[in-house]
Formats: sequence, C-alpha cells, structure tokens
Amino acid sequence: MRKDATVQDANKALARYWFDEGWTRGNVDVADRVFAPGFVLGGEPVGPEGPRRSVRRRHAAFAGLTVEVGLQIAEGPWVATWFTTRATHVGEFAGIAPTGRPVTSEGVQLWRVEDGLVVEDRNVFDLWKVVSQLRATSPNE
Repeated sequence: MRKDATVQDANKALARYWFDEGWTRGNVDVADRVFAPGFVLGGEPVGPEGPRRSVRRRHAAFAGLTVEVGLQIAEGPWVATWFTTRATHVGEFAGIAPTGRPVTSEGVQLWRVEDGLVVEDRNVFDLWKVVSQLRATSPNE
C-alpha cells in the first residue's frame, strides 16, 4: 500500500512542478521531464511540444501569469488537480485586443502518469470566465 501512496505523491508533485515551473515561471524547457514523447492532450497526440506551445501562447497574452494549486487527488496512475490562474491581459486573446485587465479563473486537470511522465491530459478550464472579464464594460461585471 505504501508503494502506491509514494507513486501517487510523486504524481501530485509532478503536477505541482509543471504548474510552478512551466506555467508560472514560463520555463517550457522542463516539458521533456514532465511529458512523455507520445503525450496525448484531449485525445490528440501532441508530445511535450503541445504543452510548450500552450504556455508560450498564454504568456504572450497574459503578463504575471500565476497558477495556484488547490486540491489534488491521486488514485493509481491518475492525479486530479484543481487550480486557480491569475494574470493581466497584455496581448490578443480569443480575438480580444489587450485590455490591461486582471483576470482570474479556475480549472481541473486530470493526468495519467506512467513511469514518471504524463501520458494523457484531460482538463476543464473556465475560459468563459476569462473572456467575460475581458469583455466586461466595468471592472465589477
């Protein structure tokens, strides 16, 4: 039983590492240490380059991007992470010109990890909340 707990703890730590090093710090060089060569995102094989592209795009549109890890649950090869993002809109995003507005949103990421590398990702992110904050006519909308 302890071996499974150790693997599950390692899987949680891997997710926290990517959110901190990859997303918050923008260090996409670590993607090869996190994602398997055949990594699948939303049913499509993208390898480590897929997450690198995602981080680069978001950092081009949002300055000061941070990701705070909330609840994590692990079972077998799976780890689920609830997270909150915060940033300032400085580049075009979803067809919206830079607004300079701060945005906050949440998501849940479900990873399958094999041999210490992520092989599959299923996630839900509240993109509509981000777009709503960018389109709001007043800061309190």
